[in-house]
This record gives sequence, C-alpha cells and structure tokens, in this order.
Amino acid sequence: MATSFMRPSAENHVTPVIVHEGVIPIVFVPGVMGSNLKNTSQGEGWLVDDSASLANWIFKDAEQRKSILNPSDTEVDPEGHVPQDIARRYIDRVSGDTIPTDELLRERGWGEVANMSYGDFLVWLENQLNIEASSAFSTLESNLTRHYIGTRGLSEEQAQARAKRNAQTLGRFNFPVHACGYNWLQSNSDSAAELAQRVDEIIAGYRQARMTCRQAILITHSMGGLVARYYSEVSGGNANLLGIVHGVMPTTGAAVFYRRMKSGTESQAFSPSSWATSQVLGASSREMTAVLAQAPGPLQLVPTPEYGNGWLRIEKPGESTLTLPTANDPYTDIYLERDHWWGMMDETLAMPELGLGAPDRQRELHEAWESYAKLVSHDVAKFHADTQGKFHTNTYLFYSDSDAHPSYGTVTWHGREASYGSDTLMGARMMDQYGERRMITERDSRDRPRFYQYTISDADEPGDGTVPVRSGSTGTAQARESLAVATEHEPAYNQEAARWFTLASLLEIAEQWE
Repeated sequence: MATSFMRPSAENHVTPVIVHEGVIPIVFVPGVMGSNLKNTSQGEGWLVDDSASLANWIFKDAEQRKSILNPSDTEVDPEGHVPQDIARRYIDRVSGDTIPTDELLRERGWGEVANMSYGDFLVWLENQLNIEASSAFSTLESNLTRHYIGTRGLSEEQAQARAKRNAQTLGRFNFPVHACGYNWLQSNSDSAAELAQRVDEIIAGYRQARMTCRQAILITHSMGGLVARYYSEVSGGNANLLGIVHGVMPTTGAAVFYRRMKSGTESQAFSPSSWATSQVLGASSREMTAVLAQAPGPLQLVPTPEYGNGWLRIEKPGESTLTLPTANDPYTDIYLERDHWWGMMDETLAMPELGLGAPDRQRELHEAWESYAKLVSHDVAKFHADTQGKFHTNTYLFYSDSDAHPSYGTVTWHGREASYGSDTLMGARMMDQYGERRMITERDSRDRPRFYQYTISDADEPGDGTVPVRSGSTGTAQARESLAVATEHEPAYNQEAARWFTLASLLEIAEQWE
C-alpha cells in the first residue's frame, strides 16, 4: 500500500491507494471561450458557470465587449464553479479529515474552465479513472468492449482482449484529472507557454510528493488542440507527454470565423437557445470585430493555407464568381483585404469608441488597421506555419462528420441587383449592414452606379456546426487512431462515443509507459 498525492502542491493531503507503478496526470485543455477570464482593472470578465452567468453579455455593446475582453487586461479566473459529485473522497493525512471536493478540484484547475461546457465530462472522466471495486472494473471492461465492437469495428474477441488490457492499465496507475485554463484572447503560442508551466508544475509536484511521475497525457477540445500541438511540437514539450487526445480540433482553421467577423454569430430559426447564444457571443459584426480584431488567439482560428483555395465566394448574376483565396494566400486575399467590402476586417468596427466627429479619427482608424495587420502577418501567419503538419507521435483524435450538424466549409455572398429609385435608396439606408445582408453600390462598365444586395450563405458541409470535416479530419494520417462521430462542437465531450473513445485512447497511450 502506498499513499497517492492527489494535490501536488500540498504534500500533506493524501489518500491511501494501491500504486503499482506511478502517476499519469491527465490534463484537460479547453477550447476558445472555454476558460474563465477576469478583467484585472474592471472586475468584470467571462465566466461560464451556467446560462445565468452569461446572461449579462446579451446586453453588452461592442465598446463594452472590447474593453472587458482586452488581451492586455485579462487573465484566467480560477474561481469558476466546480462540480461536487466526484465519487472518490480524499483524506488529509495529518488531520484524517476528508478534503472538501471544492478545495481539491480547485487545486487541480477545474475552476479555470467552463463548468457549463466541461463540468459533466470532467466528473465522468475522474470517476471512470478512479474506480476501485471489482464490480466497477467488470462494468468498465463491458463498456469498453462495446466501444471497440460498435465504434472501432473490432471482433468480439479482439474487443474483449483490448478492453481487458485497458482495465489492467487502469489498475497500474493513478490518473488524477487536472485542467488548465488559459487566456484565449492572447496568442495560442503564449497559451502554450502557460500550459508548459502547468504541466511542469504538475509533474514536479507529484515527484516532490515522492510519487513516480514521468509524463502527462493531454486531452483537448477545439482550439485547445492548437495550444497543445504548439506546446508539444514547437516548444519542445513532447518529452513531458505520453500522448494527446484531441476532440473536434480545427486543425486547418474554420471558415465560420470569417462568417462571424463579417455577420455575427449564426443562429437557428425558431430556436430561443440558439438566439440567446448568438446574442451572448455577438450577434453582428460590430460586437465580434470589436473583440476579435485585437485578439490573436481567436484570429488564429481562420482557415490556414492548408485549408485550400476558393472557400470564399462572391456571386452575382451574369458575372463570373469571384473565388478566394488564390495561390494558398488567404492572408493577402481575405484577411488583409482593405479596399473591398468583403475583406474580413472593417477598421471602423474595431474602434467602436470613436464617434464620427472624433478628433484624429482617420489616424486612429489607420492605427487600428495597422495593429490588426501586424497580428495577422506576425502572430497568425507564423503560428499557422509553425504548427502545420506537426502532431505528437502518440496522437489520437475524433472529429464530427455529420450532415445533421452542417458547418461552413465555404462562405458565399449571394448577390442580386436591386432596382433604382427612392425605395432602393431608402432600403440601403435602413438596412443593417452588420448582419447577414449588405447593400453595396457598384459601378458598371459605363461607370453608372448599380445597387446589389448580398446575402451570406448557410453552412454547407458536414461537420459539428463549427468545424467542417475537411479541417477536423486533418491529421488522421498522423494519428494512431481517429474516429468520426456525430456530435455538435461545443458539447462534443458529452457525446457517448466521443467519451469512450477518449477514455480508451488515454488508456492505450498509458500502456506505452516505459
């Protein structure tokens, strides 16, 4: 019998468990907007405990959003809600008292991540990895056998053998579940440095507690996968990692990011919850651009050159369709396009605090553009180049390939000519130019003004509602195992097949302990 330290920063908090070989910490890395943030000067922040904690964002305008969600003034908030229903109880060695669950899980970083999105999954994972009764091991083997038969296509004999090895691996190690929130507004390379520090601290803590702990396993969601890959393959962190399990990672970016910068967050008709989500995240380009133009992390979610050419289309009757990017250069063709209305960033929206009569308005708008252009040229393009094609040698990943959850593979502006006259001019003045439609004045071959109304397309490719399959499935050739599931993006880890794939994958990774 040995004592297993479940809080590496506090050596006197332990619980007796059988330890055959050591500790393999599991570190969960959330997606964009999945970490709780606080503004260090204003006190407000981004807290994702539940729907109520986000409700006030429905009423925040573009200027307020830009001020609160400023990368320079924000940091991770560790005081988010943590669940209370983990099964195992841990004992203080000195007092003999049970350690409060809230205290234990905050030590592990659970308060840093969105309870609304990840709380149920983290509890499920912690409970599956810390079973003790023989009957619980039998149930686990049975569930894993069904997973291998139904999801991975193994024969019953193969599935039973694989599930048995998984259960044996579970008995060899302790698998404490940690989480690492990060400031998702800053560059993902900076977040990778924070992840590196956290993994170092976790491993060192268990070693300090006289436990054998060599490496950790990462589990990621969405943009967290980009953070993990940069840490592992660019910053040299792979020596600290046995492997990584990625869920719904936008490996080559997501065209929906352009859609949201230009038109706000999409919502489904007749769905109050979808409407509320779009209002919270930003229902128009005004709210979205004000925040995103200053935030390198989210900007790194735009489609990369590897995503392919022609994913942005401008159509109107009687003329050839404009398809962009060309020559695998989305930076020049789309993100840094300043002269055409379909360019991704409108600098006037990046500066909502500037009134029309503000002194030095043009100078400040130019500076806003230059700041944004520097982010795209330096932070975004470089991050894409640094991570392209790079994966940990023990990579497992799942993605969604579902027609039920269409994603933006391409974004199309459909144009139609509007008639001349006072009605057209009045309509152009009254139209909301920050949502799904634009009224654009163009010149014909005789330099006469012509009015066109452009409407943005709906999602058009299988995916998870956010990441199209073309991006999510990238990396399957490098992965040891990959799985296509039918899930929505945000609650991906609440989908049964995704959960069991994740659990089986991390146990397969742990089998490679040397």
